[in-house]
Amino acid sequence: MALNKLWLLAVVVALAASACGTAENTTAPRAASRPHGIYAVGANVFGLGDRSIRLDTPPVAPLAGWLTPAAVPSPDHRYLAYNVWKELRHDDPQLSWSDQGIERGDALATPAIRVYDATTGTDQVLEEGAFSIAWRDDGALGYFKGAERSYRAGVVYDGDVFVRSSLHTEPVRWTSVRGRYIVNGWAGKTLVAYREREGEALDVVAFDGPGRMRILASDSALVALSPDGRQAFVEQGPAQGRPTVRTLDVATGKQAAELDLTGIDPAVGAVGYAGDWGGSHVVASSASGLAVFRVGPKRIALEQTLRVKSPGLSEPRFTDGSRRHVTAWASTPSGGILLDCDRATGRCARFTPLARAHGVHGFPVWRRNLYNPSRPLQEG
Repeated sequence: MALNKLWLLAVVVALAASACGTAENTTAPRAASRPHGIYAVGANVFGLGDRSIRLDTPPVAPLAGWLTPAAVPSPDHRYLAYNVWKELRHDDPQLSWSDQGIERGDALATPAIRVYDATTGTDQVLEEGAFSIAWRDDGALGYFKGAERSYRAGVVYDGDVFVRSSLHTEPVRWTSVRGRYIVNGWAGKTLVAYREREGEALDVVAFDGPGRMRILASDSALVALSPDGRQAFVEQGPAQGRPTVRTLDVATGKQAAELDLTGIDPAVGAVGYAGDWGGSHVVASSASGLAVFRVGPKRIALEQTLRVKSPGLSEPRFTDGSRRHVTAWASTPSGGILLDCDRATGRCARFTPLARAHGVHGFPVWRRNLYNPSRPLQEG
């Protein structure tokens, strides 16, 4: 996005989600030693295999915030593709560029996509000047690559969406018009992404192949794709009118169901993107914590709200088949914390694994969920 302070994007977006009110504190300690799911603490990754692994550098995506995962495991969990940010010139987010002697066009950092191989232990660069990854069930990868290798101060980071049929094949450009895109996930063979318009407005777009892009939902954000890859659960916030959530058919864009969130539960307000869809349930961040929806063929209903004192929960994920547990992360002045919420008790446990881990380039240690939002298309 066209922002002056890129590293603060994730924090700003997360805090904005909690601006509607103060939530009740239901966070309580729990005996478990760590949360469910796959997550990162700085460069350390837990839950990908039997042992923790350490990446070459922490997975971060300042140009995308949490519109897309910071790292995406392959379907077989052998590989982990992740976003990195190589700083070329220190940029203090507390100071303006002019105060730091940074001129328009100065190269500030280079984004890149790296791939860790859990079998061989290798950690290599896949593409420089690129970020945001979507890993399909057959091994294909979609990602965004900038027209220039490095991000420059005050210059929009335009580029194209590319797809590789595997890690070892040449990329194919899928965009016909260069622009500002953020790749999110696959719905079967359709690649779902964001296109940023003037004023930082977002459209959810779908790529059906090279040069075949269409708008799936304008002025909207993607919460999750259905388990069968056929539907998208999208949200619109107060800036577009009354806060709503909708389910759309990915293949046609036709709306299946809609729920106006106004007046349903004051604790919900608007919901955030980067949620999860498991079975007939969708979880999303809300103004006071988490909102869980039940989704039917033609109806969406709010089933549960989880109130959490920690503001700005992000990237909630169901972590078991029963959808009882949900993990999410929240930003704090010292970095990120992970929460593991039990829907049966309505309580969330706070975790700060590797509390003494050091940040990178003077920034705090981030703790984030790592996940693959892509869904294989299930026939029938």
